[in-house]
Amino acid sequence: MEEDRFSQMRPFLDEEVAGAIQRLTSENALKRAMETFLGAEQSGWVLQHAEGVKSIEDFQSSISKPLIKRILEATAAEVSFEFPQDFDPVGALFISNHRDIVLDPALINLALAERGAPTTEIGIGSNLLGLSWVRDVVRLNRSFVVPRGGGPREQLKASADVAAYVRKVVLDDQRSVWLAQREGRAKDGNDLTSPALIRMLLDGGGREMWESLRVHAVSLSYEWDPCDAMKVRELLIRRANNGAYEKSDGEDERSMRQGLLEWKGRIHIAFSSPIPWEEGEDRDAVRMAAAMDAHIHKGLRPFDNAQCAAEMCGFAEESPDIVSNPNLLRACEDRMANVVREVQQDTSFSAEDIRCVWAEMMAKPWVNAQAVRQSPAISG
Repeated sequence: MEEDRFSQMRPFLDEEVAGAIQRLTSENALKRAMETFLGAEQSGWVLQHAEGVKSIEDFQSSISKPLIKRILEATAAEVSFEFPQDFDPVGALFISNHRDIVLDPALINLALAERGAPTTEIGIGSNLLGLSWVRDVVRLNRSFVVPRGGGPREQLKASADVAAYVRKVVLDDQRSVWLAQREGRAKDGNDLTSPALIRMLLDGGGREMWESLRVHAVSLSYEWDPCDAMKVRELLIRRANNGAYEKSDGEDERSMRQGLLEWKGRIHIAFSSPIPWEEGEDRDAVRMAAAMDAHIHKGLRPFDNAQCAAEMCGFAEESPDIVSNPNLLRACEDRMANVVREVQQDTSFSAEDIRCVWAEMMAKPWVNAQAVRQSPAISG
């Protein structure tokens, strides 16, 4: 049966919700784990409201949406949404840049909910689901599991399964799906779509498959990145070790917690119209990945601190508005100083190297946005 094929991948069905809620609320170990991740106040709020949840819609309306709004009230200065005039999320595939493990899809769902549209199904890597309670929570929140790791044969099968599941949800169920533009976050700030993702989705179908999936770009812009020091540390270690990096135990969980609960400043989420198929000499996956990049970069909101960082690392000429803004300059300097202190806690990288990597990471979205704005017009 088709349902059996996806039983370990798909979100929970409504009839499976009660069992998942029972697991989350009955075991002290899970309660302690949630407190470590969310803090005692937020985890207590979740557990208190979970008892009356009977369906996925209940979970999202009673817990997910209000919890994210509670968190954003404490950690964001402003959250804004932008939609095209002809926006229609029914049977659509959303592909966005990827900066934060938890918040990226949560913000997209918040944008849809605020517009009165159904929430999207969320593709989340199996590598992030080592904790049983996290796996339950994400499947309660309409997430499906994208298998990671394994040999070439396992990876090929996993890609086929994910592509088939996405087609089922978008084409047959007429629901929407969210996927990140590539595996892993853009830790260097350079938002680039993986051609392998496009190839997986097309599954040899070309224009007809692309147009049937109604692929929208979503651009996520964060003024400040709560995980910037962790990302700078990883980038420097990779550069020193020819690209090699080994995550420490609990590193993904720490990134998820930090991204949720620490300061982000202003946030902007912009949806594009469906991206049209483009003809050309490049292979389909390469060509459409480049088209996706252009639409994502076009929708980015370049905040002043990103331009400040671009000037610091020589990607942009000094702007009078930046130079004459002492508060902005001080904020960037203070942020860099904090990153230097954190990275140097357990590494020997120089302050100058740390500052340069941070400035490049912060500047890259601004550089990409400027480049696409200066190129020929993009439709959609």
